Amino acid sequence: MKKELLLWLFMCSSVLSAVAQTRTISGKVTDAKDGSALPGVTVVIKGTTKGVFTSGDGTYKMNNVPANATFVFSFVGYLTKEVPVGPGNEVDVALESDKKQLGEVVVTAVGLKRNETSLGYSVATVKPDQIQQKSEPDMLKGLQGKVAGVDIRSSQGTPGAATRINIRGNTSFYGNNEPLIIVDGIPYNNDQVTTSSQTSGGGAYSSGLSSLDPNDIASMTVLKGAAAAALYGSRASNGAIIVTTKSGSASMGKRKTEVTYSSSLSMETVASYPKYQNDFGAGSRFVYSNSNGSWGPRFGTLDSIPVWQNYLDAFPNLFPASGKIPYRAVPNNVRDLFRTGWITENSVGVNGGNEKSSISATASYLSQDGYVPHSFFNRGNLSVGGVTRLTNGLTVNANFSYSTSNQGGSIFGENQVSGATSSFARNLFLARNWNIAGLPFVDPLTGNPVSTNNAQYDNPLWAFAHNTVTTATDRYVAGLKFNYEVLPWFNLSYQIGTNINSFLRKEVVDVGSRGAEGNGQVTQQSYRFTEIESNLIGTFTPKLKNEDFGLKVLVGQNVNERTTKSQVNIGKNIIVPRSTWALTNTKSVLPSEDLFIRRRLWGLFGEVDLDYKKWLFLAVTGRNDWSSTLPSNNRSYFYPSVAVSWVFTDALKLESKVLTFGKLRASWAKVGRDADPYQLANIFRLNIPFQGQSGVMQNPNAGNPNLKPEFTQDFEVGTTLEFFDRRAALDFAWYSRLSTNQIAPLTLPPSSGFGQVIDNFGKLTNKGIEIDLNVIPIKNKNLTWSIHGVFTKNRSIVKELKPGVVRLPLAGVLDAISPFLEAGKPYGYLRGTADARDSDGKLLIDPSNGFLIPDPNQRMIGNPNPDFKTGISTTLNYKGFFLNVLFDLTRGGDIYSVTTSSLLGRGVTKDTGPAQRDNVYVIPGVYGDVNSATALLDNKGQRIPNTTAISLFEMFFGETFAINSASEWNVYDATVYTFREATLGYDFPKSWFSKTPIGSLTVTLTGRNLWYYAPFLPKYTRFNPEVGSFGSTNVQGIELSGAPTTRRFGVNVKVTF
Repeated sequence: MKKELLLWLFMCSSVLSAVAQTRTISGKVTDAKDGSALPGVTVVIKGTTKGVFTSGDGTYKMNNVPANATFVFSFVGYLTKEVPVGPGNEVDVALESDKKQLGEVVVTAVGLKRNETSLGYSVATVKPDQIQQKSEPDMLKGLQGKVAGVDIRSSQGTPGAATRINIRGNTSFYGNNEPLIIVDGIPYNNDQVTTSSQTSGGGAYSSGLSSLDPNDIASMTVLKGAAAAALYGSRASNGAIIVTTKSGSASMGKRKTEVTYSSSLSMETVASYPKYQNDFGAGSRFVYSNSNGSWGPRFGTLDSIPVWQNYLDAFPNLFPASGKIPYRAVPNNVRDLFRTGWITENSVGVNGGNEKSSISATASYLSQDGYVPHSFFNRGNLSVGGVTRLTNGLTVNANFSYSTSNQGGSIFGENQVSGATSSFARNLFLARNWNIAGLPFVDPLTGNPVSTNNAQYDNPLWAFAHNTVTTATDRYVAGLKFNYEVLPWFNLSYQIGTNINSFLRKEVVDVGSRGAEGNGQVTQQSYRFTEIESNLIGTFTPKLKNEDFGLKVLVGQNVNERTTKSQVNIGKNIIVPRSTWALTNTKSVLPSEDLFIRRRLWGLFGEVDLDYKKWLFLAVTGRNDWSSTLPSNNRSYFYPSVAVSWVFTDALKLESKVLTFGKLRASWAKVGRDADPYQLANIFRLNIPFQGQSGVMQNPNAGNPNLKPEFTQDFEVGTTLEFFDRRAALDFAWYSRLSTNQIAPLTLPPSSGFGQVIDNFGKLTNKGIEIDLNVIPIKNKNLTWSIHGVFTKNRSIVKELKPGVVRLPLAGVLDAISPFLEAGKPYGYLRGTADARDSDGKLLIDPSNGFLIPDPNQRMIGNPNPDFKTGISTTLNYKGFFLNVLFDLTRGGDIYSVTTSSLLGRGVTKDTGPAQRDNVYVIPGVYGDVNSATALLDNKGQRIPNTTAISLFEMFFGETFAINSASEWNVYDATVYTFREATLGYDFPKSWFSKTPIGSLTVTLTGRNLWYYAPFLPKYTRFNPEVGSFGSTNVQGIELSGAPTTRRFGVNVKVTF
């Protein structure tokens, strides 16, 4: 009995000891190169099958870990690492890249996963944490300064405004020059749909990518060159961005269900206001008048001024009986027009599964109220996807996402254009004594706007609420993919998907506005874009007898169909003001557009990949497309590519602690691009009914039955070098692109009966370099410090047009300035009015007034393309704390700025303050003849230097250097230095939550656009040259009283369960 009792006590103590020695271990797995989180890493207890996967933020949590256990961490492309579990409850690991596995795995064309080292062309990967929860709702803006070769251009500072992305320059005169966006294997239309001219009105339109939820992104790959994207065909002639979402990339594996919740709150304001002078008010030449400029008397020299007549008529009891008000400065009159904007974003993600099936879902909601009153952008997203392996070996992937968004804002444009009604007509350059925000702005009898001069501009506070552009967008994306391993060396996959984007847009000019003749107007557009994509791909990976060689062959078939439907109706003369902005509330409704377009592309493609001893790689591709938009004899076109990669450190067996990895690469590719639909035959079009009578007329554009596709040839060489075991890594690329057979309009003589014909002519080149450098100066157990820099330089030049064609307008903007195409000049150069000069380049001066003499001929006055762009970021990680800051620089490029010329011409900033007004100025130059625009000579035949003095007011108002001047003086060097982003955060220790459902908790403070400096803009205007008026279109470098950029501060919380 005693022995049995002792045995029982021994067994109990053993069990209790075992229980006491098991515990919960958590931690985080990161990339040893840059400290970024690694999701999907397998963590297994050595000697068992028990394990987990790391979550999206690289964290993991494993229960019931026995004492003295050892964890095995493994991930594709990284060295497997074994770590004994110590006495603590946390095990954090940094994995090193496995050179034998050829580095990082990236997603390339048609969804193929490749080892980065095998690639003979340049790609860049963007990790989700670089763009998520950064107080930046625009995913593309989140890429600024982070990827070499990528040019990001913002537009307006209002919510949802489109952002332009361009890779390695422009390859088409008139075609879309943005890259192809692929989301989970399905094209994602990113076009900006422009309803009204953004010169005379319109809004800060959004682009298609605004529908995508950044919280659902698992990975992003940028394919820069034509060789990288050649398999995608015509649509990828500008490169491609491959986005893989969490819901679209669910993977099988035994793991528990994980829930991730993230929430952020940000505030936004105008990034920087001009520095205003508060010494002079409205008037000119130191005399008061109710004018727009602040060139009047100094404050303190005039006691009072008459009440503005429009205010007095609307509010007779608001002002003194004398009809006068004090003449004094209102220092914050511009700032008071705006508000503090707020952004909230909440997202929940769920994923889980087993060895046979898994599912992933993400739901998010973003709400943004901009700094401009009544401006907003709201977006709701729901995405779900899953994968399962059937008993017959067939793997099925399916995903579905839905996005709904609402964008609202006011009308923009150049207010000086006839009929325009820009809400920013005077906002940033109010006369210094105007108290717009401190006075009522709605006529109590009529509901019309009231301002200091109703005929010249609408009160902005009224315009924000009454002259509006609202867009309600819905997008559905669905995909289905089947994958079957027919033989160990033959895999067959088929994917079909659809992407449907539709919106209803309403643009309103309310009754009483200076636009629409004061009668009100409603413009409504109903738009729907449907894209269907189908890909059948067979992959052969035979095992060769000579094991030194590796071979993979891919063949595929692609079908793409795009359908666009659009109807635009304009209702004129609103019947019942201030009731409902509907077409039924207008006296007449005229159709402006009724569009149906369908195009189809059918392609066959193939690729052969050959490698030798895993240090020499060759990839050859070919694709043939058949396009429905080209004539039958030209609709079939073929284009190849070839790329080679040589890992010379392995080939030469270099064993060096300095140069630990080295690769040389080169590629050449040819990519085609088809035409827009319905350009092959002469067609008729319906006229807008007149007095109830419809009619048809011949389209003024002649059809061309011989149209051919455009082609771009791309050559690239580059290298990747890693030093000191990846403590320093350099990637360098040089490229040259030649685009030929441009599809462009050719003017026809009137005798032909047509105005123009679309033809093939012209050449366009892009040459540039890209540098990506990463350095880790400090790396130890507690502290990691890394520095990352990128550099991009591209030169885009029109090399050739058709003989007899001197130049082509890229787009019509204003008579005084527009972008053009001309042989030997940069793409989209700015051509406009200028002032006359003599043969030595000296300005010609009108001797009667000291002003400049206009040149009768326009000329090149600016180049909107930057000289180069660069970004540098640094990251510190210390015991759970992390800090990241990003600076970027855009050097060169020009911008035509109405805001800047107006700030100077209206005399409202300290650039035209008291110190400057007390002086007179003599413009350097020589006297000229105003009729012939030639220099005048004295009796000795010499040119006569200008000695006529003018006032500061005349320097900036007239045929001089700002308002009413030649356009050349309103073009400025757009160089800008930007403190783009700062992030400070803390990953709370996992041990704190060992007895809770919480797996990890991260709190982050963020800032965006914290500071900028534009050295070549007038000092006190503080204008940010990143503002543009034409969104993501090909027209860049022109700003027509746009909304300023924003500055944001935010706090973000992310927790996993």
